[in-house]
Amino acid sequence: MAYSSLPGEVSLPGTLEFTLVSPTTGQDYLIQVSIPDSPPPETGYSVMYLLDGNARFALVQAARDTLTRQGPDGESDALMIVAVGYPDTERFNKERRVEDFTPLLPNNNVAENDYQQRPHGGADRFLSFIEGHLKPEINRRFAINTEQEAIFGHSLGGLFVLHALLTQPSSFDRYIAISPSLWWYGEKPLESLVQKTSSLAAIPNGTRLLIGVGELEQPASDDVVTPRDQRMQARAMVDNAQSVAEWLSTQQRNLKVGFTLFPGETHGSVMWPATRQAIEFLVE
Repeated sequence: MAYSSLPGEVSLPGTLEFTLVSPTTGQDYLIQVSIPDSPPPETGYSVMYLLDGNARFALVQAARDTLTRQGPDGESDALMIVAVGYPDTERFNKERRVEDFTPLLPNNNVAENDYQQRPHGGADRFLSFIEGHLKPEINRRFAINTEQEAIFGHSLGGLFVLHALLTQPSSFDRYIAISPSLWWYGEKPLESLVQKTSSLAAIPNGTRLLIGVGELEQPASDDVVTPRDQRMQARAMVDNAQSVAEWLSTQQRNLKVGFTLFPGETHGSVMWPATRQAIEFLVE
């Protein structure tokens, strides 16, 4: 059967969106909010700030509603989702996410040369936008529990999550870094992160971190055939994520660290099981 016209667009129930201008980055951001269908607790809604919102917002909302509703007519958990994305973007804005999510390195020593020719190193400015402009706007519009704020990022977004933890650890109380692009720091990222050890003393008691990575994100030596395989092996996604999780778990009693290796998952597919674990991590 042929259709005479395309069906109209649909919208996700219980959501709204608006554009917010950042004076720190000089850019516009698309903010999408999923409001729980349960009333706010007396202390206000807990909040998950979600990076790459254009691509991830619908997935995370569906996971929250599916995993936390008590029966078909039950209410979802009182977890608000605030997704940060970019206007006029279908899924990923590759240029802007590189600029927003990556830390500035000494001497601009970016591990992969092709990134040196693109705007990058704006993680501190982006974090200032979240802390100084986005959060106050969300708090103005909704009843929010500022003691229960989480941030969730994947890939370069996961790198940003760890950067936020290691530079402004009181920004959130829950950090979720999936497949963090630690290769940004070079062949030995842990050596770069160890230099930030002094900031760990400022981590508030009860802070929690979840790091996850897909098993297939780092091929074994025998499986390296193509240039892409070589690049994946050089990035050492699994080894780096695990070593950083182990290091952080020994550094600070106030920080509780969890690490998950998702079997059979690639860099793209890992977000499916990781989103489920992220929701469980926040509502347990």
